[in-house]
Amino acid sequence: MNKPISPSLRTLGAAIRRHREAAGMTQDYLAGLVNYSNGWLANVETGQLCPQKQAVIELEKVLGLPEKVLLDIFDLIRYEEPHPVISFERYADAESRAGVIRQYHALVLPGLLQTPDYARILIAAGRPSARPETVEGLLAARLERQEILARDDPPTLWLVIDETALLRPVGGPEVHRAQLDALVEAAQRPGITVQVIPLATGAHAGLTSAFTILSFTDEPDVAYTEDHQRGHFQERPDLVHGWFAVYQALHLVTETAAASLELIQRTRERL
Repeated sequence: MNKPISPSLRTLGAAIRRHREAAGMTQDYLAGLVNYSNGWLANVETGQLCPQKQAVIELEKVLGLPEKVLLDIFDLIRYEEPHPVISFERYADAESRAGVIRQYHALVLPGLLQTPDYARILIAAGRPSARPETVEGLLAARLERQEILARDDPPTLWLVIDETALLRPVGGPEVHRAQLDALVEAAQRPGITVQVIPLATGAHAGLTSAFTILSFTDEPDVAYTEDHQRGHFQERPDLVHGWFAVYQALHLVTETAAASLELIQRTRERL
């Protein structure tokens, strides 16, 4: 189902297209200036995709626009449909600026590597009362976050995944196979490391919570967890250190990156 496009989102896309054309820029050229793909900008201009705030700021700069010409429209979109997880937009902004992203997932595969079909099913299952347009909006936001991996300077991504997440048949066999294929491809990219904790490990330090640790060039590290309604940031050095200790403990029970890739491939072949 196609998500209905909000009037403000359509207005923002039209404004970006109008200013781009007035500046004599192609979509490909403007997208390159803000470090996104041509497909991303095409979807933004047609209102199919809501950009992050920092992307709107960058568009204003490279288009030579006065401050808040585009941001004023963007603020209307955010008012219309806030993210259901409080503080998540803060996390998405931090994630987009991080140089190193360390994540651990036990139940499902990480959002940065999810296929659209896999992500849509998870979002809908997690919010059974959500309207279809809300699900599609959350899906668009998740797919936009993945654009950081296509940048010229992508972050280093270190993932620890419990084998349980590989085995869960989200969406049925076809979606499951496509998702594992995408994971195999991602695990072989430079800058992305995927390590799996075998199911036979039994109890380990990660069974209480999924989490993310973000590291920056000129900012202190932060750790992040979330529940159904709220994102939780840990910024005190002692608390962040505690999450690093958990992450290191998990590495004691993971397979190597090479062995993990083989495990993912074997799981895929059995489907």
